[in-house]
Amino acid sequence: MKRKNHRNVRKLTAAVLALTLAFSGAAYAADKPASNDSSLSSSGSLVLRFADVDGAHWAIKHVTKLAALGIIQGYEKNEFRPDNTVSQQDVIVMAIRMMGLESEALANKAETVLPVAVSDYAKPYVAYAFDKGLITAAEEVESTSSKNAWGSRDATREWVAKLVIRAIGKNSVASQQAASASSFKDAGSFSNWAKGYINAAVMLGIVQGFEDDTFRPSGKVTRAQMATFLSRADKELTTRSSRVTIGYVMELNDKKISILNAKGDTTTYNLSADTVIYNAKDDSRIPLSQIKLTNEVYLVQNLNNALYIELTNPEEKMEVTEGTLNDVFLDEMRVSVQVGGTRKLVEIAANVSVTDNEGRGQSIGSIPLGSVVQLKRNTLLKETKITHIVVKQTPLSKTADGTVLSIDSSQKQISFLESSSSQNETYSTAEAVTVKLQDGTTSDLSKLHIGDAVSYEVKANKLVSVTVKKQADVVTTVQGTLSTEISKESRILTITPTGGSVLSSYYVNDNALVSIGGTSMSSLFDLEKGDEVSLDLLNNKVVKVTVNNRQVENYEFASIVNYESTTKVLTVAKDNGGFGAFQLSDSTIIKYLGTSIPLTNFQSTFMGTQAGTTITDRNKKVNMKVSKDRIISIEVTQTLDGVVSQINTTLSEVTLRTTSGKSLTFKAPGASVDLQGKANGTLADLKAGDFVRASLIPTQDMFSGFSIKKSGVFKILVANASTKQVTVKEENGTATFTFTIDTLDKIFNPNKSVPAFEDLLVDDYVKATFTGSKMDLVSIVNTVRGKINTVDATLGTITVQDFQGGVNVLPLGQNFSVKKPDGTLSSSLTDLKAGDRVEIIKDASEKTIIHQAATYKRTIASYDTILGHLLLKPSGTNSKDRYALFGRAYVHKGTQSVNASALTENSEVNLYIIDDKIYEIEQL
Repeated sequence: MKRKNHRNVRKLTAAVLALTLAFSGAAYAADKPASNDSSLSSSGSLVLRFADVDGAHWAIKHVTKLAALGIIQGYEKNEFRPDNTVSQQDVIVMAIRMMGLESEALANKAETVLPVAVSDYAKPYVAYAFDKGLITAAEEVESTSSKNAWGSRDATREWVAKLVIRAIGKNSVASQQAASASSFKDAGSFSNWAKGYINAAVMLGIVQGFEDDTFRPSGKVTRAQMATFLSRADKELTTRSSRVTIGYVMELNDKKISILNAKGDTTTYNLSADTVIYNAKDDSRIPLSQIKLTNEVYLVQNLNNALYIELTNPEEKMEVTEGTLNDVFLDEMRVSVQVGGTRKLVEIAANVSVTDNEGRGQSIGSIPLGSVVQLKRNTLLKETKITHIVVKQTPLSKTADGTVLSIDSSQKQISFLESSSSQNETYSTAEAVTVKLQDGTTSDLSKLHIGDAVSYEVKANKLVSVTVKKQADVVTTVQGTLSTEISKESRILTITPTGGSVLSSYYVNDNALVSIGGTSMSSLFDLEKGDEVSLDLLNNKVVKVTVNNRQVENYEFASIVNYESTTKVLTVAKDNGGFGAFQLSDSTIIKYLGTSIPLTNFQSTFMGTQAGTTITDRNKKVNMKVSKDRIISIEVTQTLDGVVSQINTTLSEVTLRTTSGKSLTFKAPGASVDLQGKANGTLADLKAGDFVRASLIPTQDMFSGFSIKKSGVFKILVANASTKQVTVKEENGTATFTFTIDTLDKIFNPNKSVPAFEDLLVDDYVKATFTGSKMDLVSIVNTVRGKINTVDATLGTITVQDFQGGVNVLPLGQNFSVKKPDGTLSSSLTDLKAGDRVEIIKDASEKTIIHQAATYKRTIASYDTILGHLLLKPSGTNSKDRYALFGRAYVHKGTQSVNASALTENSEVNLYIIDDKIYEIEQL
């Protein structure tokens, strides 16, 4: 044989044997051939299935592949015997078969005298290996005490390492590595000659050790392992069996598949129900529908029938253009499509393939005009014409309500958030779109704004009309310094803009909000000349003023000590101890029992004395808001915040510990109680420990009512941006209620400096605080969703990998609860295990709540893109076959994210469900 062939044999054999060791030392096993030395049955069909290797066996793919290649033939009773071990002669026989060199090995019919004893069927293969230098007589005879044992001797991992290194011509590397230290714990058990070969194989990435850092040089291999590494080794070969075709799919239907090979030849093979198809990436069995035109595949055939197909590369060698079909010119073999704002005329091939989204064939003439189509050109061919058309969506006509998300004038496209489905929809506009405004007048698209609540009509995928139901407000913000005092007669704010010198004036809306740090009850007249402000403008009118350079202090239940009418200085004993002197002015808001009074009436009303004299009533209690030394507002104390420490129903007395630490006990006969979710509450609804806002009677010595201040964690069911209303349910309950967020100041997002109503997402959790039935603040709760990696009961921690790939170590201690899929609660870490899917939050008391997902293995029927629902094939009596998806559900295959809309019929999935919604879909 020529030297060139000699080198090829060495390389090919090495490639196969290299993966032997990569598969934890798996070796090869050969079946003894039938008397006619053929792998075919009398009918000419290969034996592809074995009685002892069912569809659930871990090596089923690889056994099937090698059976299709005729490399394994099995034993009597149609058995494969996957757990049997294999011998050195089997390794060599199977390697030569896999490389497609069996005929060359068997060509020498002369009797060959071998230095070792092998079975008759293995003699030509072993002689071929000796002839090519893969094994040598001196070493093989020396390595065994009996030459009669060589053929049936189990191949060891170190023997294979030596064979691999020699076969790939790396003897010099082995020599260099012989003196290097080994990383394996059992290096002391290596044979004297093996260390260099093993080190070289490890260095070259050919072999791996075991999880315990051992190499196990004398390890043996089962037949199932043999089939696996031979199957995986196949990709390294440079010559193969004549039954193998590798190339790109050029034509495909349920009966035929055509493959373009590297030589440029195209061959067509028959498909049948017996054709098995696998994904090379993860060894999963897949339906024919997952193979697309121009995908790279590995195919094993017999008598032109495709027995085994492996999807080796899902990348499509296609140039894809997507647009809307405007016209078809069959006589010219051209189609006109609208791509964005451009109309294109493209040529199509005479044999163009036309399918729908599911791969079902169609004719060009049957495609409705207005359909969304993908035009594909096969880049593997010199052909410049379109070779495949996929009808993505037939013309859509509908009327819907929604919100304008974007307006692309250049592309003539408008996107909406459709109200009923909460899905984004984008449409190209018709030549003349009718826009009807809120007042009933007709206009054009220039009057449409992002955020407008509208109804819209689509005909044949074209937006034809829009009716504005509620126009979005245009909000801007300017900053500057107040240049003038604010008078009661003026509704104009004048500022010197930051970085500018020209004064700017703005009209103030009647309901404009004023925000000064330390108070939520500021008014326009609390503003002072020189204040540094931010003005929020709605359609160029001031709707909110935020003071950035000063704070307001609050004093509650302060006692009046003295008032000097000449200087208008009021001295008080503060509620938290100490004294303070502050000045009233004409701009001070003064209220007595809820009624505003002028400054001139302050002394007579609050003191009961005449002007020019000192006060005689030194015990009147007041609430004040103070900026610097100026009183912004003052009123007789009518409310107190605190915790109910005692209730005496017999005496109708309530003891309140105020926020400043004072304990006050007052009568409360007939007091009302305002609380969330119940109307007309009574003292019976009040209990010790409740945090409340207590109302006082005018004499300030009796409680007239209580508003329970409540905090809780709630799950968002609906967040209506147009009405600013949020519907929630308690995290641990089923009751629902709705509240309004009247200002963004009442939203806190820990992940954003500037919150927005849109931060409130359906199925997320919020911590909300209420005073009675009125909402004070809503805070978005940080939530961890993902898979438990570890549970450490000793440390009281769990490690969770979230959907974004981050790893979270969560200390639980004793302050946690596990909410099981059946709704029951547990406080034991033993109810959690690695692999569980969880959703973790903290409740209002900062206790960790772990929602444990229910897990189901199901088969997909379809995905409803309109409703965002997953439809499943029935799995038994009363099985639930439709689920809504959590808005940010994690859909994936392995570590690769998948669009839910890409899930196909008959796909096997694991579903992880919390609160009757799918939080994760794991495609199998």
